[in-house]
Amino acid sequence: MMDKPKSKAVFLLLAFLAVLMMVAFSVFAAEAMWLLAALTVLIFIGIFGAGFTLKKKYRENGWL
Repeated sequence: MMDKPKSKAVFLLLAFLAVLMMVAFSVFAAEAMWLLAALTVLIFIGIFGAGFTLKKKYRENGWL
């Protein structure tokens, strides 16, 4: 018996947050706030990693 497919809304949220971090990076770089720009890059990498990890889990469990 296959499990019911899970909601993919979490992927939309992660995508939105990733775009938000890219915009924030651009603003911080334009304003020469390099520490905050670097922080947004690290957060962006974390969000991307979480998304790929979650997608792998969804695929392995047949939730996609």
